[in-house]
Amino acid sequence: MPDIERFLSEKLHPVYKAHYAIWIYWWPLWRKMYSGPKILRKWEKFNLVKEGQTFLDYGCGAGSFTLPAARKVGQAGKVYALDCFHGQLKMVEKKSREEGLTNVQTILSNLETGLPDESIDIIWMCDVFHEVSERRAVLAEMHRVLRKDGVLAIYDGMRERVLEYATGLFSLAERDDKLLRLTK
Repeated sequence: MPDIERFLSEKLHPVYKAHYAIWIYWWPLWRKMYSGPKILRKWEKFNLVKEGQTFLDYGCGAGSFTLPAARKVGQAGKVYALDCFHGQLKMVEKKSREEGLTNVQTILSNLETGLPDESIDIIWMCDVFHEVSERRAVLAEMHRVLRKDGVLAIYDGMRERVLEYATGLFSLAERDDKLLRLTK
C-alpha cells in the first residue's frame, strides 16, 4: 500500500476517512452522470483526442476520462493512466478489463511519469492541477514527455493561475471557460 493510502487508512480522523470514501465512490458517479458528458463535448469541440494517439491521463482518478480516451485512440493508440492512489489505478485496471480495453497502462506516481521524452501526443489533466503541490515541476515533466506538436489540455478552475505556472513552458492555444489547450 502506498504511503499516502496508508496514512489515510491509519491516521486520518474518521470524518476525513468518510470524506475520502465519498470522494472515491461518489465522484466517479457524479463525473459519469453530470460533468463528464459536458467535458467530453469540449473534447469534440477542440478535436482533442484522435485515433492512434498516445494519451496521458494525469491524475486519472477512477478512469472517467481514461476509458473514453482508450476507446477513442483505438488499438493503434495507447493510454497511460497516472494517479498517486493505488486504489484508483486498480479501479481503472478493472474497468479496462471489463470493457476489453487492452491499450491502457497505469502508472503510480504523483510527479514523474517514467515515460520517454516527447512520447505523448496529448496530456489530459482534469480537476487535478489545483491539487498538485509541485505545479511547476509537474508542468516541466509534462513538457518533457509531450511531443513538439502535442497538446496539454487542462480543465481546472485555476484558469489564469495555470497560465502563470506554465510561463516559459507552454503557450495558450485555445480556451473555453475552465478548459485550456496549451502547446509547447
